[in-house]
Amino acid sequence: MNMENILTSIAELQGRHAVKISIFGLVLTLILGMGLLNLRLETDFSKELPQDNPAIKLDNRVRDVFGGTDVVLVVAQLNHSSTSRYAVRDIRDQRVREMLLKLGNEIKDERGVDSVYPPPQYFKIPWLFSHSKNFFNKDYSSTLLYIYTSIGKSNDRIKALSNAIKQDIASISLPPGVRLRLTGMVIVRAKLLEILVSDAKLTIFFASIIILLVLTGINLLANKSIFRGMEIFIPLVLSLIWTLGTMGWLNIPLSVVTVGVGAMILGLGVEYSVFYVTRFEEERDKGKDYTTSLKIALNEVGRAIIGSSTTTIVGFLALLTASLPMLHHLGFTLALGIFYCVVAAIFLNPALLVVEKKVLNKLSLILPEMLKR
Repeated sequence: MNMENILTSIAELQGRHAVKISIFGLVLTLILGMGLLNLRLETDFSKELPQDNPAIKLDNRVRDVFGGTDVVLVVAQLNHSSTSRYAVRDIRDQRVREMLLKLGNEIKDERGVDSVYPPPQYFKIPWLFSHSKNFFNKDYSSTLLYIYTSIGKSNDRIKALSNAIKQDIASISLPPGVRLRLTGMVIVRAKLLEILVSDAKLTIFFASIIILLVLTGINLLANKSIFRGMEIFIPLVLSLIWTLGTMGWLNIPLSVVTVGVGAMILGLGVEYSVFYVTRFEEERDKGKDYTTSLKIALNEVGRAIIGSSTTTIVGFLALLTASLPMLHHLGFTLALGIFYCVVAAIFLNPALLVVEKKVLNKLSLILPEMLKR
C-alpha cells in the first residue's frame, strides 16, 4: 500500500468517525496533561554535565568525601542612608560583633547547616574581630558570615533553609545603620528556579497570544472568518500540552536550555496545521463534502507535511549525539514536539474540523428558528 492509499484511508476514517477521534484526542490530552504535574525544573547545572567525564567524577568524589560545598552568605553592611545619631559607622563596631555572635549561634543549629564560618567563638574575642583583615572589605563597610550546608539540590529544602535563616535574622535586633542580606549559590539557585518558572510561562503565553492574533488577523483579512485561526491554533496548543506532559511522565526536566521549548514548538509546529486547514477550506468553499475535502487536502499536503517534519525531527535528534545531557533533552523534546504537531495536524485536526463544521451548521439552522419564536 503506497502513501496515497494510506492517506486516503485515514481521511475516510476521519470523515466517518470524526466525533470518536475528537473524543480520543481530548482523552489523550487529559492523560498526557496529567504529566504536567510531574514536570520539574533542574537548577543544578552539574546534573546537565556528562557524569562520565573524569573531572566531573573527581568532583563528585570530593563532594562525597568532604561533604557539601554549597555556601549561603549573610552579608552585614552599613546602611549609609540611616539618619540615626547612634548608627554604626564602622562594621568592626562592638554592636556588630555581638549581633553576629548571636546570629551565628542561631544559624549553626538549623537543620542542614554543617558549619558557620567564622565560628561564633571568633566573635567572643574583641581584639581578634577588630584587627582581622580577612573578613572585611577595604573601607570596613561590610563583612561576611559563611554558612556551609549539605542540603542538596532540592528546591523545597533550599527554601526551607533560606526561610529558617531569614527567621533567625528577624529574631535578633540589628544595630542602627546595619542591614543583613542573604546571597550565595544556594540562594542564587532558588532564585534561578523562580526565574525559569516565570520565563517558561511568559514565553509560552506571549508566543500563544502573538500566534493566535496573527492567525486570526490574517484569516479575517483573507477569508472574513474568525474561526479559521482557531482551527489552526487549538491542535497546536494540544500538541504543546502533549509534549510538556510527556516530559513530565518521562522525568525529563526543564533546564536553562530546555525552558524555551514551548515557544519554539509553537513557532515551528504552526505551519503544519496552516497547510492542512487552508487546503481543506479551499475544497469546502468549492462545495465538496467533508470526506472528499479531507481526502484531497490530506493527499495534497499530507505528504509534504510528513516529509518536512521528518527532516526537522531528524535534525533535532542529531543533538542526541552530543556529550551534554542538556542537549540530549533539548533535541529529544523538540523532536517529540514536532512529532506531536504533525500527529495533531494530520490525525486530530481533520476530525475536529468536521465536528466544528457540523456543529456550526446545526447552530445556523437552530438559531433562526429560535429567533422566530
